[in-house]
Amino acid sequence: MSLAACVQAGGSDFTPKPIQTITPSSPPTSAAPTGSTNSATPSETPSNAGVKATGSMAIFGEVSKALTGTCATGDSGPTIMLADNNNDFYGKVEATLVLDAAKKDLVGVTASFAEDSEGFAWELAYSSSETVKGTSAKLRTSGSTYTASGKLQSKETRKGKTRTEILPFTIVAKCAGTNW
Repeated sequence: MSLAACVQAGGSDFTPKPIQTITPSSPPTSAAPTGSTNSATPSETPSNAGVKATGSMAIFGEVSKALTGTCATGDSGPTIMLADNNNDFYGKVEATLVLDAAKKDLVGVTASFAEDSEGFAWELAYSSSETVKGTSAKLRTSGSTYTASGKLQSKETRKGKTRTEILPFTIVAKCAGTNW
């Protein structure tokens, strides 16, 4: 085999250059963080992660005594979110109270119950900015216990048919502190 094709003019003074591979440019990546973390990026979670909460809910009679969740301040303001994911009658019960910035009044109340044993799914609501005739909600506080009561608009859906009525409610939430 002849290497004549690899010999260049210049003889023994020839120094080969390393082969350079040309690849498309792309931004450098690194598995390790470089420099500081970007703390200016907005987060979906509130800056105050909140405190744990427990509670109960009644509409005429008891709906749940086993509500658990959080009391936290988010984009909508001070918010108490409670749920009972193993409710005997409804399967799942969720309730949310949105308070004003001073935690003295209710801005809104929502609750939902999964389909009950009779086939009804429930959605209940109150909004201080869009009141429906007959609805109301007031808030009483005692330390870290918040009691919301009044009348919610109820939408009960069964087999594709929805009926609307006004129902009395009481939600008691006990937050694990007042600084949230």
